[in-house]
Amino acid sequence: MTISTKRQLLIGFSALVVVSIAIIIAVQWGAANSTKNRNHLYQELLERSGQLNRDLPKLLDRQTRFERAEVSNYGMRFIYSLVGVDRYQHDIESIREQLETPMRSAFCSSDSLRYYRENADFLEIRYLDRNEAKLFELRFTTDDCK
Repeated sequence: MTISTKRQLLIGFSALVVVSIAIIIAVQWGAANSTKNRNHLYQELLERSGQLNRDLPKLLDRQTRFERAEVSNYGMRFIYSLVGVDRYQHDIESIREQLETPMRSAFCSSDSLRYYRENADFLEIRYLDRNEAKLFELRFTTDDCK
């Protein structure tokens, strides 16, 4: 092996090491930045749920009471009670079908829900009956708006 060949191999190996180190640093920085963004999102969701919960529970209409807002895995959960519904006396699937389309439409187009559409991983809406027994949940993501 000539000196010229050894020098080329050494330069090539050095370049490979430098590129590898640069890639490792970039990956670690990206992961740290991603974690920081996720933590910021979680904090914002907590703040928003706290602001909403200050005025709750609140009767929205004759049939619906907004109980509370909760953060759940980088998403938001709104919990409503249907004050005139008892899970043992009503057709829950029929109620779900009546509410799902308008709630999806509100999620996809409402200005008040834009933040959740653009930032949160999902919006979940949990419905309870008048005795606070779970009726069903609706879950929406930005994919539902396409």
